[in-house]
Formats: sequence, C-alpha cells, structure tokens
Amino acid sequence: MNQKIRNSLLDYNKIPESFWAAHPQLREEYREASEKYDLIYHESMLGGKLAIAERERRQGELVGLLDEIASLLEMAAVRTPELLILSGFDLAKERRTHSRAKKAAASQNDQDSIPA
Repeated sequence: MNQKIRNSLLDYNKIPESFWAAHPQLREEYREASEKYDLIYHESMLGGKLAIAERERRQGELVGLLDEIASLLEMAAVRTPELLILSGFDLAKERRTHSRAKKAAASQNDQDSIPA
C-alpha cells in the first residue's frame, strides 16, 4: 500500500510542485521514511526481533507523516478535488457509529467515578 501512495505522491505529473510549496520538507521526510521502512520491512521478514521492533517504530513514523499529508490533501482538494484521486490514497467515507459515542460516554463515566 505504501509503495502505491509513494509512487503517486512523488510523481510531479500527478501531485504538482505547488502542493508541496508550503511544506517542502514534508515530501523529502516522507520519501526518506518510506525508503527506510521498505528496507526494514524486508529485513524483518526474516524474523529478527530487533528488525521487527524497528519496523514497528518506523511504521508509526510513516503513519504520522501520511496523516499530515492526508490533512494537507484534504485542504487542497477543496479547490482541486482530483488531488485526492491522484494521491494514491484509498478514499473512504468516515462512518460514525453510535457505539463510538457510547464508548466515549462510558469512558467519561469511569473517569468521573474515580475518587480524587
């Protein structure tokens, strides 16, 4: 999945330079993190515990960068909707469920019942 997104985000024909102008370091950070993740991912397939731990750490870093990029794409898509399609991200509509609200309320009730 990451390779599809990386190929799309780093393709100047799909995502114009103007998109990255406000955050020029973000594209480079993402490219480097993606390359490092791919290397450690393949190394971790051999089952080394250190490599697996490093893969998990790098995966978290990569997800953080992708979240930041996705937020920027959402803002840019207000004026240029095709950016979302060209980005390589899979588009999905966020669905809020009642159980999510119930869990939040239950969590708040649990916190309220803890004596100070």
